Amino acid sequence: MERQDVPPVSAVFLVVFDQKVGYTIAWKRNLPEIDLDGVEYKSLPSGLHAVKEDLIYFIHGAHAGVSVFVQDAADAKHRNANFAAVGALVPLSYGQLGRSWIHAAELRRLARDVVKNTSDTRALELFWKEHRADQAFRRSSLSPAATRDAPNAGLESRKRKRALSDATLADFNAEGTWPPDHPALHVPAILDMFGPLLFPLHRAVLSRKRVLLLGSPSVQDNANTVYIASVLSSIPRGLGESLPPESEPLFRSVPLFSVGIHDIPSLSSRDDSTGWVACTTDDILGEKKYLYDLLVQLPASQPAATKIWPKLKTSDGKILKASQRDLRRWTLLRRELRRLRRQMVGTYSDDSASAEIDESDERPLLRRNKSSSELYDNTGLQERDEAEATEPSTWTSLAYKGFMWWASAGEASAWENDETKADEELLFDMPDVGGLFPEAATSGKTDAEREMEYSRAAATMLVAYFRRVTEVVLRTMSAIVEEADDETEEGIQEDEIQINGEDVRAMGLDSWSEADKGFVADMVKVWFDRDAVVTDQGVRVCGMRIC
Repeated sequence: MERQDVPPVSAVFLVVFDQKVGYTIAWKRNLPEIDLDGVEYKSLPSGLHAVKEDLIYFIHGAHAGVSVFVQDAADAKHRNANFAAVGALVPLSYGQLGRSWIHAAELRRLARDVVKNTSDTRALELFWKEHRADQAFRRSSLSPAATRDAPNAGLESRKRKRALSDATLADFNAEGTWPPDHPALHVPAILDMFGPLLFPLHRAVLSRKRVLLLGSPSVQDNANTVYIASVLSSIPRGLGESLPPESEPLFRSVPLFSVGIHDIPSLSSRDDSTGWVACTTDDILGEKKYLYDLLVQLPASQPAATKIWPKLKTSDGKILKASQRDLRRWTLLRRELRRLRRQMVGTYSDDSASAEIDESDERPLLRRNKSSSELYDNTGLQERDEAEATEPSTWTSLAYKGFMWWASAGEASAWENDETKADEELLFDMPDVGGLFPEAATSGKTDAEREMEYSRAAATMLVAYFRRVTEVVLRTMSAIVEEADDETEEGIQEDEIQINGEDVRAMGLDSWSEADKGFVADMVKVWFDRDAVVTDQGVRVCGMRIC
């Protein structure tokens, strides 16, 4: 990796466990204006004694923190283990998390060495001398903004990047090689963990709720999930013109990454209007319901045969699940991700997935299907019981579909195919994401290298997809608000925005889901500062509601 790609460091520190005072900063180097108060607690969250190594991301003022924890064997005097963490702070101005993951590999090497002899800090001094921010700026003329576009990229590759510019982060650089600790490489694991629950998680962060992920180490995996949830819920470039100017502070979600008991005062005093998303290993935070709007309880690592779904629980005790439409969309998305993996890696992790797809890898993403039943067939796709993660069909929806089938099978098919077509369009004209990473198909690549390239492509595709999901919701909502105001006297706003089932479906949501209707009302309030009434369409015959 070239020097200009490496973000400068504002502080470096070594945290150790002292028998008398607990965790303490044993050594540090920092710029004069940097206050390191509290980094020892942020660097060593609860539960790390159960793992040999971990990587922790956190926010410290205007800086992103990255810390590598290492545990080494010791004598009984030291409770048979030595603990040490080597961390650094980088400016947040250099992008999401300040791209601090670039330093993770070197910090890991330093931590593994220094844990054996915490008094030998010569290597830490060299790291500080090499990367300290005031020296780094003298050595490189590259500004934070310039790091977002590689100057030596090929013309054709730049064209492909521009085609996805509204759907990817600046950090998603297709020309460079991502370091192994890049959070986006965790996307396949997140997809496997959340499945269709990724949709209600996305909606919670998009409506700027305070979302707390509660789980056990690995803290790195949990923080990677925070990163992806934040990226998926950011507002695409160009959509801002459709939104009120006062909503600009909401355009980017607020990821706090790892938080703990010592962060409770700051979490309590935060401005709730912009929301945030964070992770913790401290169970006590999950008990303090005033701190969050949604608690995501992450399952512990388990054998594949016994995997369970995360639990999404609001602060007032309601369980959020994926809607029926979420499940159908997930089936589509997973099918395309499997096709992408086949294109790039050449194999699937399970035989059923491989047998399920027989299309040529040369075809465009998502060939249009002939019917909704063909499109949404889950046969051979379910690895876990997705019914456990999905809301059951409501009696009203079953009654409506049953009546429409009885009255006119053709009419019922047309109604379902409208949703099918809308969901299909989100993926149909997606640029060839696999083509952004042609190096994955290069002969001589190891399986691990191919898997990493697939992870990059999957992350790019997932961001592109959810940016489109976000656009559909907000553009439709903006048009409804504007139309409501146009029908009032000039200069007067409508007191309440009326939204019906057709509007909800146009946003890509499930009009039968109470949670989705609640989400619509929340979004109108958060993004447009207006009250909304979402009406229940029910089942009507000749204009009369029968249920």
